[in-house]
Amino acid sequence: MEGIKKEITFIYTDKLEHQCGEPIAEEAKKRGYTVKFSDNIFEKCEIGFYCQHVCFPENSKFSCVMLHDLGQQSDKWPMMWRNEFWNHFDLGFLPSKEWADMWSEASCYDFVRPRSGCYFVGWPKADNIHQRYFEEECESIVREYGIDKSKKTILYAPSWEWDGRQLDMIEACKDLNVNLIIKQFPWNPDLFPQQYQICNEMAEKSQNIPGVFVLDPKINIFNAINLCDILISEESSTLYEAMMTDKPVIAVSDWLVPDTPGMPPRLPDFPYDFVIRIKKSEIKDTIYKVISDSSYKDKITSYRHTNFPNIGSAAKKIMDVLDNVIYGAENDVPRINEKDLVLAPDEFIKDVNARKKAMKHLYFKKKYVDKSKVLTGVYKIYKKIRKH
Repeated sequence: MEGIKKEITFIYTDKLEHQCGEPIAEEAKKRGYTVKFSDNIFEKCEIGFYCQHVCFPENSKFSCVMLHDLGQQSDKWPMMWRNEFWNHFDLGFLPSKEWADMWSEASCYDFVRPRSGCYFVGWPKADNIHQRYFEEECESIVREYGIDKSKKTILYAPSWEWDGRQLDMIEACKDLNVNLIIKQFPWNPDLFPQQYQICNEMAEKSQNIPGVFVLDPKINIFNAINLCDILISEESSTLYEAMMTDKPVIAVSDWLVPDTPGMPPRLPDFPYDFVIRIKKSEIKDTIYKVISDSSYKDKITSYRHTNFPNIGSAAKKIMDVLDNVIYGAENDVPRINEKDLVLAPDEFIKDVNARKKAMKHLYFKKKYVDKSKVLTGVYKIYKKIRKH
């Protein structure tokens, strides 16, 4: 592609999105790119990297999209793209076989497809665990907080804090002779004042309890995961991230999630095959079982090998693809296979289930994307068929 300079801007709206771009930025610098990070979602870019739910790639000459969360929009799986249209981007990057398979199935709808395709590259945020400085950072945390490395360590890292469950975790662990590390999300007090206040209150109530260590929320989650033997959450993507380091993960199914203003807290949603699913009353006994039985870790390792490639080198693969698509450099990362586009009315007449599924997604496209005359016609034909 002509006229695109080697200048990359990573758009971010919070600390975790910034962390997703950091390994890619370091790899880009090695290749002679100029790199910057911007919290202005309307920033004019030469090459823009985006990972938000709502993005503005029209401000970039060339745009790339990736996830900011391995469990992103899990309540919309397997069709996340009905809410987040990727056809406005030039390149898409996906972290796991599971995600690649979901995208491939959804690619029969053109609002799912980046213009230059989608690639299965791995999770760049995990690249840090293979850097020389990583172990030094982890040892520094151990020294700063006085964590006893001779004990097993439990990491509590929820997506949302609610109903005093941090204190419930402390109660569950107090007789197990373990370290309990608490890592909350780094909430922005201006955008999420309630969660920010709740986490601060929980931190104050958790101080000076032997064996309990409340980490600075800004610490990279992979540093915290490296220190633990088991991770406990409800639906957070930390479940995925711990799995990527072979750590058994426990998801508590009756911890409530207060993520919708004006609505009562809901039960968590975690459609992940690798988690140990329990009730909050089972936390203590489950921790003891997992610590005592190595088969839990074996299952996690097997899942990781099946689903996640390029651990430690995902950023390199991303830059290989980018260099290839824009500048024609050699590249060995295969493009994810795309399904044939579904646009013909007879597709809906033949199979009732396929018709319902297709119309559901075409409705999103018709309403939100481009109000195409063709799609409007298809929709009218379908409604007539349905009446007969």
